[in-house]
Amino acid sequence: MSEIRVDAIKTRAGAVPTANDVGINVTGTVLQVVSVQNDTAVTTSSTSFVSSSVAATITPSSTSSKIFVIAQCALHQTTTTANGSHVAAQIHRGSTAIGFQVEVGTREGSGGNFVDNAGAGNILSVLDSPSTTSATTYTVYVKSLSDVNTCRLNRDSSGSTITLMEIAG
Repeated sequence: MSEIRVDAIKTRAGAVPTANDVGINVTGTVLQVVSVQNDTAVTTSSTSFVSSSVAATITPSSTSSKIFVIAQCALHQTTTTANGSHVAAQIHRGSTAIGFQVEVGTREGSGGNFVDNAGAGNILSVLDSPSTTSATTYTVYVKSLSDVNTCRLNRDSSGSTITLMEIAG
């Protein structure tokens, strides 16, 4: 039986080889995963998207890589009207919206009743093609869909998670 032992393998330039350098960068392979949990509360009545603290950064190893982004968000909404309460969340790459927004809301209450509802299991996902090898940040943005609503993310010690997976392209 033969055995090869080395202290380190380096590229000709002296760098640590990547999966692509050694020929195992097969399309569809998960190359790296970054996951961040966050419980910092965000409250907004803005009807325009605002950045939240639910964010993660990944540095793709190739410009052909795709990034699969999935976020579980603890969204709540409150209102002072019986007409209901609706809020939205969306994933952004930098300040650019990508993917669809997820809306959460209710139409309940009567008279001057206050409505306070949770949508703690909201899932957002998108497969992005950032075409870069620079560090790229993905953030959950939130907004109210009406000026009588308040959007709350991570209320009462609830938390959210964002996970980034680099997929070989």
